[in-house]
Amino acid sequence: MRYWVLLFGIVSWGVYGNDVLRSAVSTNFPDGLHTQYLTYFADKLHVPSEIGTMPYARRLRSIDNGTLDIMVGVSSVAPIGSNTERLNPAYESLSLAIFVLAGNESTIQSIDSFDHLTIGVTRNASRQSLLKHIPEEHIVPAVSLEQKIDLLLKGRIDAFLHVRQSTFSRLITENLYSRIRPADFQPPKELEQHVAINKDSWLYLRKAELEKILRDGLANGDFAHIRHRFYQAKQEPKH
Repeated sequence: MRYWVLLFGIVSWGVYGNDVLRSAVSTNFPDGLHTQYLTYFADKLHVPSEIGTMPYARRLRSIDNGTLDIMVGVSSVAPIGSNTERLNPAYESLSLAIFVLAGNESTIQSIDSFDHLTIGVTRNASRQSLLKHIPEEHIVPAVSLEQKIDLLLKGRIDAFLHVRQSTFSRLITENLYSRIRPADFQPPKELEQHVAINKDSWLYLRKAELEKILRDGLANGDFAHIRHRFYQAKQEPKH
């Protein structure tokens, strides 16, 4: 199956010749928050962008093999390759959450609950922190949030782990919030989210400039404004 789907090319400026910011976002959120961030970076760098869709694990491979130049949403514990570099500072922090079918919230009271329950996680997710305490045979890999939701609704897993913010957004959009709820037990840790770039990309030559864009965006509230504007638009009634 080919996951690369060109969504749009934002063409303007043309100052840097043939440089194009190549990236990809989740197949579940082709026009989601990550796309907004990538558009912001392309704008600040004065280059056009090509943003496709592919699952998270494939994005990690593609950024490392040079198919992509840049990726957002790379957590501080994501298993990146040797040809990928995380940039600093992190542009936001996200919390992971455990979700279960409504009525089963109390079945998970601690991480030890997964000694006899199964949990869906993103394929190639880091085995650090939370997951290292769960038996391997009770971890079910999934390529997307959509697949995790489907597995849970079909009773093939007892719970799934995903980013709290994007999961709530999807459940509300799909009218599933009454059927899928956060478990009583939740991971305490927030994960810093980084931009990552390929070390052989043209973009690596502009690493210092990109890190300054990150620092300035945090200082002047650009990233917070992008998030607020995006989620506010999601909540507005459609006519």
